[in-house]
Amino acid sequence: MHAKLSILALAAVASVQEVCAGPVHRHKHPQKDVVYQYADVVVVTEWVTHTVTAGLDPTPPPAPVVEAPADPSPPPPVSSAPPAPPPAESSAAPPPPPAESSAAPAPPPAESSAAPPPPPAESPAPPPPPPAPVSKRGAAYNDPRLVEAMVSQTDKITWAYNWGSDSGGLQAKIAFYPMLWSPAPDHSGNWDEKAEAAIAAGSNSLLSFNEPDIPSQANMSPLDAANGHKQYMNKYAGRAKISAPAISSSQSPGMGIEWLKNFFDACGGQCQVDFCAAHWYGPGGDDGASLFLDHIKNVHDACQGKPVWVTEFAAESGDVDQFMRRVTEGLDSDEFSFVEKYSYFMVNQGSLMSSPTQLSSFGKIFAGI
Repeated sequence: MHAKLSILALAAVASVQEVCAGPVHRHKHPQKDVVYQYADVVVVTEWVTHTVTAGLDPTPPPAPVVEAPADPSPPPPVSSAPPAPPPAESSAAPPPPPAESSAAPAPPPAESSAAPPPPPAESPAPPPPPPAPVSKRGAAYNDPRLVEAMVSQTDKITWAYNWGSDSGGLQAKIAFYPMLWSPAPDHSGNWDEKAEAAIAAGSNSLLSFNEPDIPSQANMSPLDAANGHKQYMNKYAGRAKISAPAISSSQSPGMGIEWLKNFFDACGGQCQVDFCAAHWYGPGGDDGASLFLDHIKNVHDACQGKPVWVTEFAAESGDVDQFMRRVTEGLDSDEFSFVEKYSYFMVNQGSLMSSPTQLSSFGKIFAGI
């Protein structure tokens, strides 16, 4: 009922205003807004100020006044009608902070603007140290038991060969490299079977013919050796490293290094060769060691820069202990990094062994004991 009565009262006031406004000049004064709230209970507060010329305007009837609540804000709705939208000022962005707080903070010092270094715990771990180089030293043998006796006393011996394609029952936990002594039928008849077995057991290298430049050994011309190498060795390319035929240190015409050069010529680039095998025999002492090391450099050149294995060498006179010290020191140095492996002739009594279980004086030097 309050809502309807308020509307009628407003209409009456409007009519009186129209009558009084006839020909009389008047000033208009601002009129406050009427606030409407649609709800089951609506409270309207209206304030009207009306001024007319004295003696001409009739006195308007008093406008109905509804007592306003103490709190000027409208009461919350009590019906199911949707709530009134929030005041306009509530949807606007919040007022800016006080002037003193609205200023941008002073930039940090130049040194603090850079990203801080990562903490030690999160920095990448330093790379592990490179593994210790594997010893190049090996055992040339006939009796596997002597190799086992030597290996039980040192970790410097890492590989072995016996000029044949079968290890002969070697039990030492070192690599065995089979050799095709020559392409003659008595050596090549079971070569493929033995080579396959060695590769399956973990061997990664195969040795070609033994001293074909020496009449008492494989005794082959460079051309025959090239043809035999292509027939029996090339097939394992990519599965194992393959040596050139092992040459002697003879300086006679057509032998030693000269034979090796002729072998490469006969191959015409068709022989699979990953490294060269070389032998040397001569005097001991410092002089013999110098001759030996110079010879190995010459083999490296004749091998077209490929790595070298010294599969036989020995001092036949002089101070063998001093010879062994100089040679092992040289072959293990960076100057001879092209030498991948070397074996002294040989693991037997009277050479590297003084008894079935004891090493000789230069045997101990070779074994690093």
